[in-house]
Amino acid sequence: MTPQPSRIVLVTGATGGIGQATVLALLAGGHRVVATGRDPSALLELRSRARDAGRALEVLELDVTAPASIAEARADLLARGVSPDVIVHAAGLAELGPLMITAEPALERHFATNVIGAMAVNRAFLGDMRARRSGRIIHVGAVVDRLTLATHGAYGSSMYALRALNDTLRQELRPFGVDVVLVEPGTVRTGFLDGAFDGLDAKRTEGSRWNGVIDRLQWLKRAVTWIGVPPERVATVLVRAVEAPKPRRRYVVTAAGTGVQLGAKHLLPTRTFDRVVRATLGLARRVTSPAPSEMPVALVTGAAGRLGGPATLALARAGHRVIATDVDEVGLARIATKARGLPVETLRLDVTQPRSVGEALREIDARTEGRGVDVLVSAAGFVDPAPMDLVDLETWQRTFAVNAVGAMRVTRAVAQRMCDRGGGRIVHVSSVAGVMAFPFVGPYQASKFALEALSDALRQELHPFGVDVVLVEPSFIADGFAARVRARVEASGDAGAHWAPVLPHLEAIEGRLAVLGGDAEQVAAVVVEAATTLEPVPRYPAPWTAALAVRTEAWMPAAVTDRLFHELFALRNVEELAGTST
Repeated sequence: MTPQPSRIVLVTGATGGIGQATVLALLAGGHRVVATGRDPSALLELRSRARDAGRALEVLELDVTAPASIAEARADLLARGVSPDVIVHAAGLAELGPLMITAEPALERHFATNVIGAMAVNRAFLGDMRARRSGRIIHVGAVVDRLTLATHGAYGSSMYALRALNDTLRQELRPFGVDVVLVEPGTVRTGFLDGAFDGLDAKRTEGSRWNGVIDRLQWLKRAVTWIGVPPERVATVLVRAVEAPKPRRRYVVTAAGTGVQLGAKHLLPTRTFDRVVRATLGLARRVTSPAPSEMPVALVTGAAGRLGGPATLALARAGHRVIATDVDEVGLARIATKARGLPVETLRLDVTQPRSVGEALREIDARTEGRGVDVLVSAAGFVDPAPMDLVDLETWQRTFAVNAVGAMRVTRAVAQRMCDRGGGRIVHVSSVAGVMAFPFVGPYQASKFALEALSDALRQELHPFGVDVVLVEPSFIADGFAARVRARVEASGDAGAHWAPVLPHLEAIEGRLAVLGGDAEQVAAVVVEAATTLEPVPRYPAPWTAALAVRTEAWMPAAVTDRLFHELFALRNVEELAGTST
């Protein structure tokens, strides 16, 4: 392979283990490197180290979670006459621990740094890359973006989300000659690994059911470190991804132990894999669930929505007392009208607001004489479809606040009571878009990928306490997709002009997706099945097209899905206008 000539490479998180090793390896390869990070003194120390090795390193303070910092960094580079050819995203954070004792702010930090921050930096430089019809974006993810493990829920969900972001961006930027690459290390022996374990003692409380898990996790740290690889090995792969004329879509960097875990995940039945994980963490024994109440209480979030409304009515007809909640009080009134004669009550609840969740659950306790909820159906959702380069920070934040963090906020609140009494059912309404990434719904997909990982980790963690956690994965539900994408592109003016070739095809695209999708009533029937089956399976795709997508995605080469979506979403037309057709 003939390497490409020297490139200008911007590295985020350059003062950490992988980032630092990558900076030094790129300098050794003759590239011009801009090392960025939040700690100015650490950056200066790295520059001094590079100087001692006879290399000139440029450094720049950059906090990927702060829009002002990103804007200042871009302005600084432009003043130097610098526009990066390649961005290597090595900034990240990790915090381990059971999800039931991982507070929502910790989840928010993971998404803000590992996902939303990466995209914010991308947006700052995407226009330059698109204008010159070349560029490369390399995301440093982790193998836990495909390997769900109890106690890794916060970090793992952010890595799942980053994989979705990466795959969607790769498809959308292909017409403009910009490569998007994902590098997935396993365990790496750096301070990052130590930091992931450091907060465990702070999660202990007297008498907590999770103290034993924390003990086991700390004991496992030594073994996890032993199977890790040095950061220099990851850096070597990153340099290869920078220099390759035609990079691979994905580079995996693992040691033998991680390879065994990945193989087990894909080859073992889910329940068997879950048992192995739980046994490793000392969570193997399941309590005996109490007999279900004569009329179980079901809490539905997002009950005024496209899927939540039919699910509310279907559960009520199936014999549940349903408490339908939503932030949309007008929508709740409509549900109450439709549910006349059924055991449906309404209650305002905003999943993004801790106070609202607390007040709603106290009201539910009062209405149920302290029993609480037997079934939670988490159907609250937010989607604002558009090409990713047109999606602003506020949309990213709102999407994750509702679809991931909000879902966990309500789940943690009701699951505590379920664990105390030894039984309950949690149904998370996800999507095929939580399994397979495609153009124009990037933030939604990233949030649903995250929800899939969060739900899987909770399933493993809560099973011993008699609580089942399942996912319902609907296929595409027609909801004005074409009109909403068109409105976003047209409202963007010149900033969205490069997407104009797609506009005449949006209705046809939505029509094709609708043929593959189902309707809300079908999904509601599956929600009832997931909520009532005595021995639920982990996933309930709906309808059969969703089941086909979920089962084949893991085995479908990315080249095949990329080509399929390139044609389906009329990206060929964009490519031809951009002049990058091959």
